[in-house]
Amino acid sequence: MILGDYMDIMDNIKTSLQENKNISKEVGDGIFELVVIFHTNFPTVNLENLNKRLKTLKIEKTSKFEKSNISNYSFKKNILYFNTDEINKDYDVKHVMMFEILNIITATNTQIGFNTDNRFLALNVGFTEIIANYLVGNDKELLLYPDEAIVTNLIMTIVGFENMLYAYFNNDSKFLLNKMMETGVKI
Repeated sequence: MILGDYMDIMDNIKTSLQENKNISKEVGDGIFELVVIFHTNFPTVNLENLNKRLKTLKIEKTSKFEKSNISNYSFKKNILYFNTDEINKDYDVKHVMMFEILNIITATNTQIGFNTDNRFLALNVGFTEIIANYLVGNDKELLLYPDEAIVTNLIMTIVGFENMLYAYFNNDSKFLLNKMMETGVKI
C-alpha cells in the first residue's frame, strides 16, 4: 500500500463519519481515532467495507432484557447496540469500541470474521478480544470475553497468529480449518 492509498481511505472514512447523521461528531471522532490506531498496526487490511458500513451505521441503546452484553454489532442491520444497564459498570469503553470496530471491519452480509454459521463464534469472539487488547489494551476491571480469549490463545499457539489473522480478515473459516488439520487437530 502506498501513502496516497492510506490517506485516501482515511479521508474517505473521516468523511463518511462526518456525513453520517446517526453518529454525533464526538462519537465519530472517537471511532476515527480508533480506526487510525487499527490502520497503523494493520496497514494492509482493506478498509473499504468499514468505510461503506460507517456511512449508514446506527448506534442504539438497548437494555439487559434485549442484549445481555455491554455491546453487540448486528451486521445484518448495521446497528451497534449498547446495553445501558452495563455501560456504567467498570468496562474500558475504548476497548469495547475497538472490539466492535473490529466486528464492523470483518463483517460481511453473512458473517463476522471467521465465524461461519456460528460454528466459530467463541473462537471469533476470543480472537477479536485478543486483537482489541493488542491495539488499545484494557485499563478497567471488567473484561469482555476472558474465557474465549484464553481458549483462542491456546488454539492460536497451534495454528499460528498469522494464519488466524489471515482467516479473520478474509472471512475464511475453511482456511482456518485446514490449518488446524495440518497441525494434527482432529475435527
